[in-house]
Amino acid sequence: MIRFHNWITAGMAIIVLACAADSIRAGEAKGTITLLRPERNQIILTETFKDMTFYVDNTTRVLVNGHVSQLVDLREGDQAAVGYERIGRRLIAVSVNVYRGPQQAYIPSAVALPRWETLTAGGLYKQ
Repeated sequence: MIRFHNWITAGMAIIVLACAADSIRAGEAKGTITLLRPERNQIILTETFKDMTFYVDNTTRVLVNGHVSQLVDLREGDQAAVGYERIGRRLIAVSVNVYRGPQQAYIPSAVALPRWETLTAGGLYKQ
């Protein structure tokens, strides 16, 4: 009789662990941020052809080029890797890593430069 109870206890423990593992799953998604909703604490990421909505809370770690940032520092169009946990139907973002390459400096063309008036020895000279 004692062996039977041990088997039942072991079986119940396995069932409880299986249910707990089913309710929380971890994963990572890589793609492009297509929509930011800071007022709802949401990031919508497009991974290949699938949109995924992630919920961000105050424990989510946001990094931009390796520096700690906030949700408002992210931009639509950024390439991101999101580590997440699935709790029920919700995807909770654990970490959001964005890498932005070096931005090119803006060099105005000759057309964009203003026409300067210079004062010469002979008077006002217009170019």
